[in-house]
Amino acid sequence: MADLAEEAETFAAILTDVVNGTIATGVRFVVTPFEGPIELAWVFPQGSTPAKVALIPIVGGLADGQAPRLWLRTMFQVRLDDTEDHLAVHRSVFGLVIDEASGRPAIRVEYDRDQGNEPDDQTPATHRRSAAHVQIHGSSEELAYVQGLNGDGRLRGLEQFHIPVGGRRFRPSLEDFIEFLWAERLIPGLHDGWQDVLTRHRTNWLSLQLRAAVRNDPDTAIAQLETMGYTVTSSD
Repeated sequence: MADLAEEAETFAAILTDVVNGTIATGVRFVVTPFEGPIELAWVFPQGSTPAKVALIPIVGGLADGQAPRLWLRTMFQVRLDDTEDHLAVHRSVFGLVIDEASGRPAIRVEYDRDQGNEPDDQTPATHRRSAAHVQIHGSSEELAYVQGLNGDGRLRGLEQFHIPVGGRRFRPSLEDFIEFLWAERLIPGLHDGWQDVLTRHRTNWLSLQLRAAVRNDPDTAIAQLETMGYTVTSSD
């Protein structure tokens, strides 16, 4: 059985390295136990509370002493998986904040493990890949038109639409979000060496996701290995 506190501290160190190697300086992620019906822990920037997450100033690409005008808001709730051998993310959010006072984001990526169903769940007929979703804050005349066309009397802003981007496996990571912000020129820049930081941590992330996917569906993994010429035997 894994130790939640130790696993969460390791995860916090990874997040610290990712943000300080790309967009921030002097940020440290910390672990705070969560009091609830299941054993959870918060992983968020130092200075945060469960009620209010501290914003991370985006200083990559800025001159020394230049005040930040954009912020990253991110937090994670983690727990042990069903086998109690591995760390699992229960909830997460990362977003680009444009107003420090209100914390208003322009775009955010959220993940809620319980808001989606996977094929191996007890209710596979309800399979839906919406555990991870994107919300964009703004308005769209086109979507307002579509809502009216379909008789929706309650017109919703873009932030009310949860655009699915995956389930529990291979969903967008913090590394993906940071690179998206840079590639789409939504932040002023990144620190020197950012490619190595993102590549290293994303490679590890994808490896962890693949291992988890194999644990969820070993038969498919075995079948693929056998088609590649491998012989797979069980230790049982």
